Amino acid sequence: MSPSTRLHRFAPIFPVADLRGALAHYGSLGFATFAHEGGNDYGFAERDGVGLHLAAAAGRQPQAVGGEAYLYVEDADALFEEWGRPGIAGRTRPPGDTPYELREGSHVDPDGNLIRFGSPLPQVRLRSHLESRYGIEVTEATRLDAGVFLLRRSDGPSWVARQFPAGRSEQAARGDADVLRFLAEQNFPAERLAAPDPLSVLHGQNVLVTEYLDPVPREERRAAIKNCGGLRHLGALLGRLHTLPDGAAAPSREGGAWHHLADGAPADEVAAAIRLLDATTEVLPAEDRALCATLRGELGPLDSCVGLPRALVHPDFVLANVVASADHGLVVVDWTGAGRAARMWSLAFLLFAEGAKNLARVDLVLAGYREHVDLEPEEMARVSALARVRPVALAVWSFCQGRQTLAATLAQVAEVNELAEAVGARAAGAVTRPA
Repeated sequence: MSPSTRLHRFAPIFPVADLRGALAHYGSLGFATFAHEGGNDYGFAERDGVGLHLAAAAGRQPQAVGGEAYLYVEDADALFEEWGRPGIAGRTRPPGDTPYELREGSHVDPDGNLIRFGSPLPQVRLRSHLESRYGIEVTEATRLDAGVFLLRRSDGPSWVARQFPAGRSEQAARGDADVLRFLAEQNFPAERLAAPDPLSVLHGQNVLVTEYLDPVPREERRAAIKNCGGLRHLGALLGRLHTLPDGAAAPSREGGAWHHLADGAPADEVAAAIRLLDATTEVLPAEDRALCATLRGELGPLDSCVGLPRALVHPDFVLANVVASADHGLVVVDWTGAGRAARMWSLAFLLFAEGAKNLARVDLVLAGYREHVDLEPEEMARVSALARVRPVALAVWSFCQGRQTLAATLAQVAEVNELAEAVGARAAGAVTRPA
């Protein structure tokens, strides 16, 4: 029997105890909400052409599970970051990969209604796209990090594919490729582009492919780093990066910001953290907003690197972004957002990251760095101020993503300030001794 009419869409009906509260909750999730005309017992929530109905029942108590619905979305991880923010009521669980090739998370509203949400596994679509784009055969695609995938091939060396967020421009992605080309020309130990034209577009998102470096086994990593010269060698690599030629062929774009927050200069990273905190504050209870104002006060005075000597910088030049390879030694990866900024920006964060483990490690990093660079007095005077910028911005980001509480964030910022002072003092002492 042929269908007699066309269906438009389903709209689940969620039972709620208080319509006004439910409308406010779904408003905080980004839905446009409104009550049915002439009553306080029925309402609607709509977003991107998707809608649900809210039906109030007098005396109803929240249930462990009320209504249920499945929401197909473009990016489950992005929706989790949005719905998992502080101040969003209910419970939002992070996405995970499923056997049925969806990346799936869930949200339970204050009335116990469950929304499961999912998007296609990005590595499935990415694998097909890159096989078609480059004529390669991929045997396995594995997620390494958010938007970063390892592609094992049957017809050549493995690749790494970085699929950038839809909001990141093609110009920014091409800038990353230009940085890597320049580093290859200078024979600097960085990851290499995997194809002459390493950039493509998949569903509005730019994809950059680089060669994969097989690391030594995890249990051998520490010894391999030590055999390459350890932290002194890492400091020397950073010093070498900061002395690469600044000619017409060198990348000239502003860089240094952590790409999960912003593209551009260090000041852009701080500005993005402030915007994120302000947006989070708007949905917090009134009693938390005073503490948020205290946290925002920590962001305003952060040093923006103005007036300091500039160089090509890696936004996150730390051991976590170093591959220890049996064939190539120490190789620096993840150059997303690299560009020109104050050279002390990246050095100060490296000193902080290592000083947090043991202040004596500051001496080792500086000894290697000073093989290539003579630091100026103004740079040394601002080590502490610059060392705290990224850790404070990261603490704010973690809070706004729902990864830690407001109280824990304020305590962390206090610890950051204390450690940054200690790192600055240790660095000042280190430069008075021969390198």
